[in-house]
Amino acid sequence: MTKRFYTLAVVAIALLVPSMVFGAATSFGVAKTITGENNLVTVPLEISNKANLTALDIPLSFTEGVTLKEVNFAGTRVEYFDLKVASIDNENRTVLIGLLPQMSHDAKPDLAAGTGTIANLVFEITDPSVKNVTVEAVKMTDPHHELTFVYHAFSQGGQRSIELEKPKFEAVTVALSGGVATADNMPVEFSLSQNYPNPFNPTTVIAYGLPVTQRVNLTIYNVLGQTVATLVDGVQQAGLQQAEWNASNNSSGVYFYRLTTEQNTETRKMLLLK
Repeated sequence: MTKRFYTLAVVAIALLVPSMVFGAATSFGVAKTITGENNLVTVPLEISNKANLTALDIPLSFTEGVTLKEVNFAGTRVEYFDLKVASIDNENRTVLIGLLPQMSHDAKPDLAAGTGTIANLVFEITDPSVKNVTVEAVKMTDPHHELTFVYHAFSQGGQRSIELEKPKFEAVTVALSGGVATADNMPVEFSLSQNYPNPFNPTTVIAYGLPVTQRVNLTIYNVLGQTVATLVDGVQQAGLQQAEWNASNNSSGVYFYRLTTEQNTETRKMLLLK
């Protein structure tokens, strides 16, 4: 499948679909990196969708110090799709991913509701001094591309239409070492990253950096300020740390997570969608 054909296919979708936001409660995010040989690391892209998806348009950017070698779909939820294309531009540090279940005469189902990986970004670390990579959604022009998920919708009379969702995807920074700090990539200052994925269902990962060994408390609160869960409460070594929250027993809604150390306190917001 050529790059030109992919562009035309996605442009055709954009022209046919009305400009609206469809509340299908889909989350999009990045999972923990997987380290490999020859300075390669894999960053899985994950989504959680509560309605069947019929197309995905995913333009992303990434930070310096790495080269995107490939985007593969082996073993992912979209492996059976007819159209799986990634246009990589390492000069501008962007990648445009397009996914469609059916381009042939053979009937292919939409992506069923569920959670899991839909693509793997395989980076090569080209700058040994770089220890993290930040991935975020971007808007592209000429032609226009924006993080967009396409659904089939049906009216009460049975008529089929197409509707769009533009999920939120905040910039996510992941450790190229897979989340384990070494002596030469020790954080120089306190940091608390946005959880990923966000929105999420039912698990999410919270990453943070500790410049020195110290006592740490990481607590989840609801909108009333009530404690929902305490993920960390004790002394932790300096370095890149992360904690996972499983919210299977919690209801959908906005939650806050607060990281408190001996010198710093920071709070961020996250969204659980079930």
